Amino acid sequence: MNVKYSTIACIILASGVGRRFGVNKLLTAIDGAPMLQHILDISQGLFAKRIVVTRHKEVADICAQQQIPCLLHDKPYLSDTVRLGTAYIEQHLPQAEGLLFAVADQPLLQQASLIRLTESFLAQPQKIHRLYYEETPGNPIIFPAKFADELQQLPQDKGGSVLTKKYPELVVKVPVQDINELLDIDTQQDKITLERLRPYSE
Repeated sequence: MNVKYSTIACIILASGVGRRFGVNKLLTAIDGAPMLQHILDISQGLFAKRIVVTRHKEVADICAQQQIPCLLHDKPYLSDTVRLGTAYIEQHLPQAEGLLFAVADQPLLQQASLIRLTESFLAQPQKIHRLYYEETPGNPIIFPAKFADELQQLPQDKGGSVLTKKYPELVVKVPVQDINELLDIDTQQDKITLERLRPYSE
């Protein structure tokens, strides 16, 4: 298999409706491409299987153009997105040892951090690995495949961080070099902050 990490699957959560942003933030242009494109680019060629889970036809169209598998759904909650992505991987890559959950609104996340997170998991595959800046948690997170059932039974509108709180003794903190890598673009003010930080992203 021509990927760097043949036992890890990548689930990209791209279902947010962007209420605070005002429009679909994942389609907002960052450096001339939709914000979504960044996570598609930095995860390319790394994982045994990728799946983008979205409620947006426009996101599904972008994935189709790039031949990236995508699940288009109409479920309302974050927990639905996690459940659908996990179930897809269980069906299409049952031998997966790790489930990496990434979000699509972190345009400053570096591929080097994604790789560092993945290699941390491979060194301790029974633990949960999460990016951190000092004591500030962020995304992505990798769960051992043994958590698949719990990931499909999360409380309504909750994500995998519920399990990091349930099993704090299993969480390995993988450091990023700059806290801005963990920046989620949720509001127009966040986008203004991103523009100020743009030299970091180039």
